[in-house]
Amino acid sequence: MLENLKLGFIILLAGVVIVFCVLILLIGIIKLYSELVVTVQNTFKKKTAKKKKSVTREDVEPQPVVKQEVVAEPAVKSDDDSSIPLEVIAAIAAAATVVFGEGAVQIKSVKRSSKRRSAWKSAGVAENTRSF
Repeated sequence: MLENLKLGFIILLAGVVIVFCVLILLIGIIKLYSELVVTVQNTFKKKTAKKKKSVTREDVEPQPVVKQEVVAEPAVKSDDDSSIPLEVIAAIAAAATVVFGEGAVQIKSVKRSSKRRSAWKSAGVAENTRSF
């Protein structure tokens, strides 16, 4: 009985020592990896900084400023007699230009969406009904 207890204690102690040794080894590996990544990132930053410094102000010719006059058209009235503000239309046009590039998109109309569901409700339905 005492021998079984002694054997169990030795096995328990060996297991704890092995687990902690492996944990210490993993910590060392992760620290070495992080130092390697930082070193590579710093080397990359130095290379890009040298490339950026090679172009001076004298090398770049200033471009003339072109002023364009923007004429705003009145917002189109919808069926329920509520109009979309011009600022909202401008924001939508700017977002589309940023996403798709200048001249790649032409907005023909902007209208309000139906009020059946809020955006959060629609996102919840989409999240809970998508296939696995």
